[in-house]
Amino acid sequence: GGGRGPLALAPRDVVLTAREQLALQRLASRPPAALAARFALLQGFNRRLRRALPAVDLRTRTPWRLGARLRRAGHCVFHDLKARLLEEALRETAGAGGGGQVVLDHAKALLAKDREERAPATSQCIFVQAFQQLHDRPPEALRLTEAGGRVFHVQFAGEAGIDAGGVYREAVTEMVEDLHSPDFGLFVLCPNGQHQVAVNTDKYVPSPAHESPLAMQMLEFVGKLMGISLRTKATLPFSLPAFVWKGVLGQPLTLADLAGIDAIAVEFLEALREEGMTQADFDAAYGDVVTWTTAGCDGAQVELVPGGAARPVTWATRLEYCRRAERHRLHELDRQLAAVRRGLATIAPLSVLQLFTWQQFEVLVAGESDVDLEYLRAHTRYKGYPAGSEVVQRFWAAMAGFTSAERSQFIRFVWGRSRLPNKGRPWPQEFTIERMGGARDATLPVTHTCFFSIELPAYSSEEIMRKRLLTAINFGVGGILNG
Repeated sequence: GGGRGPLALAPRDVVLTAREQLALQRLASRPPAALAARFALLQGFNRRLRRALPAVDLRTRTPWRLGARLRRAGHCVFHDLKARLLEEALRETAGAGGGGQVVLDHAKALLAKDREERAPATSQCIFVQAFQQLHDRPPEALRLTEAGGRVFHVQFAGEAGIDAGGVYREAVTEMVEDLHSPDFGLFVLCPNGQHQVAVNTDKYVPSPAHESPLAMQMLEFVGKLMGISLRTKATLPFSLPAFVWKGVLGQPLTLADLAGIDAIAVEFLEALREEGMTQADFDAAYGDVVTWTTAGCDGAQVELVPGGAARPVTWATRLEYCRRAERHRLHELDRQLAAVRRGLATIAPLSVLQLFTWQQFEVLVAGESDVDLEYLRAHTRYKGYPAGSEVVQRFWAAMAGFTSAERSQFIRFVWGRSRLPNKGRPWPQEFTIERMGGARDATLPVTHTCFFSIELPAYSSEEIMRKRLLTAINFGVGGILNG
């Protein structure tokens, strides 16, 4: 539609492309007239809403008030309407920034890792060091609203590196990556990841084992980092499933969300609920094996009734067992997710964010996960090479052959972050490919993370280009920071 907003479209112009038909099969099965009618209905709703929105109190906690009902129907509100509302709310709640100075120590973090100090109370990872220095600062000092802005200044103890932005970016990225590390126990790899089954095998959830006041404060700080990422468009690499994004927004969780983190548990409950199962089938399959316990997200056994570990589930009680197990698993992380929500609400306008779907919220905080090469190319400039030169063509051909993970690693190598800014949002700076003078095929490229640039030798073939880039991203990350 030539960039027109959904309110300006004629309903009959809403047609699915061939790729959309593959991705959205339920919609594709509807006749075009039904799609047009549905779109016209949504358009009418959004037209009226646009005029009424300034008068609606989105913060209300009373479930039957208009603001609360609107939050529940947020998926029906057009994205550009929500985005405008969010930008206004971010402007109105902006603080002056000036979060102060933070000193982080890699040596201290490594020592704690060597000692296997993983618990919130003992870890000295970069996340914990930042939490200790930042959590008690007034939230308004962390409410900077500026693309690519530095909310606080970072110094790494004993390391050279002027913080022109690259050091700050590396630090906040490391804070988030610590949450996804086996060396820090505040979050755990979700059961699908632990068993390497189904979906979300790289996604993390808060550990149900940590419920201390300190752990709750750390989870609030996780929410503050989400808010900082959203405000400054930092697209920090939070690797979280729908279960967490929905939980943080306070949206109800379903069995499908549980399957997204623990497919084995959901399959087991569905097998027990199987309508065609007879008592003989149940006794043969489960006999005395199933007790009134369930495994939590961290693998620990939880009793669903007092003395449950010693009580077998029978044919007669199996459905009650399923109800209790499902209820426990859907609410297992309520306290932890509420803590993240509290922290987020001190930095970003929660009531406006609750209009967004969890997928939209994830993109606002963490950006698009895949590196879109055409999008990157559209934001690239060249110094010393013409845009159509052989070397530049070889670079893009090599990038096209990379896996999604390798592209993310490359962005981290040249920019200190793992993702690109969201589409339609301003880029803090363009990517620069600069000619490296006097270099040979054996020379590795050099990056300047503060300036999102790479000095690229004039490699003589695509194969050499690919090998040198892969060598650099695999061995260059986490090394000496060039600003």
